[in-house]
Amino acid sequence: MDSADVVVVGAGPAGCACALSFARRGVRVLLLEARRAPVHRLAGEWIQPAGVAALRLLGVDVHRDGPGTAKRGFVMHPGDGSAPIALPFSAGEAVSLPHAELTALLRRAVADHPAVELRTDVRVLTAEASGLVRTSRGSVHGELVVGADGRASVIRAALRAERADRTPFSYTAGLLLPDAALPRERYGHVMLGGPGPALAYRLNTGTVRLCLDVPPGRPSAPALRSYLWHGYAEALPACLRTAVAEQLRAGRVQWAANLFQPHAFYGSGRRALVGDAAGCVHPLSASGLTSAFLDGECLARSADVAAYARERSAACRVSDRLAACLHRILTDRSPATRALREAMFTVWREDERRRDRMLRLLAMTELRRHTFGTAFLHVLARALSSSARKAVIDGQWTEVARELTGFAGWLQWIAQLRAGAPASPAGVHRALALLGP
Repeated sequence: MDSADVVVVGAGPAGCACALSFARRGVRVLLLEARRAPVHRLAGEWIQPAGVAALRLLGVDVHRDGPGTAKRGFVMHPGDGSAPIALPFSAGEAVSLPHAELTALLRRAVADHPAVELRTDVRVLTAEASGLVRTSRGSVHGELVVGADGRASVIRAALRAERADRTPFSYTAGLLLPDAALPRERYGHVMLGGPGPALAYRLNTGTVRLCLDVPPGRPSAPALRSYLWHGYAEALPACLRTAVAEQLRAGRVQWAANLFQPHAFYGSGRRALVGDAAGCVHPLSASGLTSAFLDGECLARSADVAAYARERSAACRVSDRLAACLHRILTDRSPATRALREAMFTVWREDERRRDRMLRLLAMTELRRHTFGTAFLHVLARALSSSARKAVIDGQWTEVARELTGFAGWLQWIAQLRAGAPASPAGVHRALALLGP
């Protein structure tokens, strides 16, 4: 029976990066993959600055070797007629490139490393606690087995771990826009004003990627094209609309379901999970690929799976909450969330120092819970101040009462980190404790 120090299941970006992280420490790695060639699908395409740096440590320079483009930050288009808000990274750049091309780039790096053996056309059936991995082509053994096989992970199932709720809390409609221009190049653009936010960025030299966040309850196929056009077109910059109309007429739309699984379980014993196998959040924060690369780096240097799980669970409390908060604050239309959204935009426009701190959280170069808590509470304080002015000056007591109840619900929701709407205002003190250092 074949054996290796580490058996990694899944040769997507997460699995390849994990294999390289172990290999650079002299560990023998067997990398198993069910498909022979990378699949062209709507999946992770944006690597945050922390992920770009992590790949560089593995000898993979996506700036130099990849077909993608560098990004300096984001531009927020509030959708209320006000001016766009530039959100540049204070350090480092992000990179975007097609998922299949990123996978191919990392597989070439794996093939060039003498400590890694890649086997394709091998379907993994299960992995036992002893390190025995049963596959469609026989069994192999590893001192450590790593599941990098995505949201439907076989390794996670073998661990009998809780899976994500299979009911999507939204969908992503992805369009590729050839020869389209952006209002500002080298930035990702987040646009409000439709049924959900839209994200546009240059994927490579000739193509812009547009992602539309579509709420649950979308219409059936015959009406879907009309729904996307009439719902989102007015929120998009004029420079994108012609290309969007052409792609919708041609029916060229890719779909992905957005599920929610907090990063709370990373494996046990001889079996570990990385990337989407460990957890998944809304793609609007563009944190998935970077989180996967940081998982692999952490696992390779950890003494055991338990130590790895402790470190990554603590770090991902911040990225999970940030992703959930971003999606909720940009989609929820309740009075409290509207007040928080306006307060956040005000902070971004007027306070460069606090804006930079928030961008470091998004870039994943800052993962401290205290930094996230301070940022959220400052936005909340701004919103409370605005509510107080409305109550005292304008006498809008009923609206203010709804906002205050909503703020309490927000604190509870962050503490529990659920994908749904907040419930009662209970649990506020626990939420404040979780936001602390």
